[in-house]
Amino acid sequence: MDVVSQINKAVEFVKNEDYKSAEEIYLKVLESSPNNHIVLSFLGFLYITTKDYSKAENFFEKAYGLSQDNTIISGLALSKFLLQKFEDCIPFYVNLIKNDDKCDYYEKITLALCSIISTGKKEYLKMAYDYSYAGINKFPMNKELLLNYSITCIYTGRFKDAEKYCLDVLRLDPKFARAWNHLGIIQESLYVDEEKAQECYKKAIKYNETPSYNYDLGISYSKSGKYSLATKYLKKAYQKLPDLDIVLLGLAFNYFRQRKFKEGYKYYIQHKGLGDVRKLKNLWDGKKHKKSTLFVYPDLCYGDHLMFIRYIPYLKDKFKNIKVLAFPQLIDLFKNSFAGIEFVDYFPEYDYSVVLSKLPYYLKMDFNSIPNSEGYLKVDKEQKINKKLKIGLCWEAGNADIRTTIHRTININEFSNLLNLDYDFYSFQVNPSSNDYQNYNLIDLGPNFDTFYDTAKALKDMDLLISVDTSVANLAGAMGIKTFMLLPYYSDWRWFDNVEKTEWYDSVRIFKQSEKNSWQKEISDIIFELTKLSQK
Repeated sequence: MDVVSQINKAVEFVKNEDYKSAEEIYLKVLESSPNNHIVLSFLGFLYITTKDYSKAENFFEKAYGLSQDNTIISGLALSKFLLQKFEDCIPFYVNLIKNDDKCDYYEKITLALCSIISTGKKEYLKMAYDYSYAGINKFPMNKELLLNYSITCIYTGRFKDAEKYCLDVLRLDPKFARAWNHLGIIQESLYVDEEKAQECYKKAIKYNETPSYNYDLGISYSKSGKYSLATKYLKKAYQKLPDLDIVLLGLAFNYFRQRKFKEGYKYYIQHKGLGDVRKLKNLWDGKKHKKSTLFVYPDLCYGDHLMFIRYIPYLKDKFKNIKVLAFPQLIDLFKNSFAGIEFVDYFPEYDYSVVLSKLPYYLKMDFNSIPNSEGYLKVDKEQKINKKLKIGLCWEAGNADIRTTIHRTININEFSNLLNLDYDFYSFQVNPSSNDYQNYNLIDLGPNFDTFYDTAKALKDMDLLISVDTSVANLAGAMGIKTFMLLPYYSDWRWFDNVEKTEWYDSVRIFKQSEKNSWQKEISDIIFELTKLSQK
């Protein structure tokens, strides 16, 4: 077989968009020459053209095992990128940039890194910023790289730079939809201006309607209480991407905000989650299986784990054994609080499985019947009597979801008037982002916390916790400890439209932000409440 003539023939078929004939030729050549890395790579690029990215990755992997040619590395990186295996594609783009720093490689690596850090993986922040910065220095007029740099600026706290470079991009191309969408995120995150954000999202949709832009507009409408419009745009995204978790969650949370339990869980139970959650087998149907073992898998974050663990005791009459996978930092606390439940840090043998945050649905406990609001977590520690009020303080939220975390975090200096009062203040903040807290009379407990059981024992000694919306506030509420929780103007769905009390925790009092960019009223209100407490 004349391999060269066959390849040339296949290339002509590709030019004429006869991909089936080209594929047949390439596969025929591989029957006689299975280790021909050129043909393997040509097949890989063919499958990228036909959007069969899994096949493309497979053939590029085989080609890469035979030759580390830049073209093959590029194809392998691209196939992984298109499969959204962003962490996997990064090393290949790093390699390519070292060998031949083309603009396309910078575009892909920075976009991949931006996608990774948007999921909350802070360890990629510096790499994202460094490659974005290197990219705009080498290609200063490339709008994709300028926009990616703007995105990394947001995640590294360079908000003014983020806005400046995004506006620079729009001056280069006023119809660049992705830049308009990003400017909407900036309006939300930096200025808490949902109306301007919505205008930006509408322009993005005008120039290039994609499901992600409809999703962002829908989320903005939901945050600002415009639920009908939110549903309209989120459903547009859902129609195009019915299996995408972020869209399913957006729709679910939009309904949850309105306390529409059934409508929200219709979408929530469809979301598959990330990582090991996709390995779950024999999903529970909500019925009794008295001779079987149920495995409960925790999803989402620490705060959610602490909040939804309240439902575990209601499984006891439905299964012989219940095994709960728990974050290592939570296991001791949970073991001390729930007798007859096995808490593990590995995947055990089981008959049925369920995701922790889906328990309310299967237990048929809606938001009007939230159980154990008086508290359900216990620690073995007696509270010490103190002459002064002992007050815990937590001022930073703990993940990198830029859309919400930035507003759930309060600069420690905002509490200066509070911290000058004659009480004993204790920091419950672990690894704060700055050392400004050292300027105040604040006893730092954070370094003592290896697990949440340690945090819980310290909370037991407090008369009061003052906290932003974070896992420590959920822990205090779950222990029945008096808590003043500061909620931002646009708060998370689980607090519904509450401005003072919450159905989740009897001991938690809400201080809801009344002005978008100021916490002074709420902190002044807390100072007034402390004055009343100290007079008792």
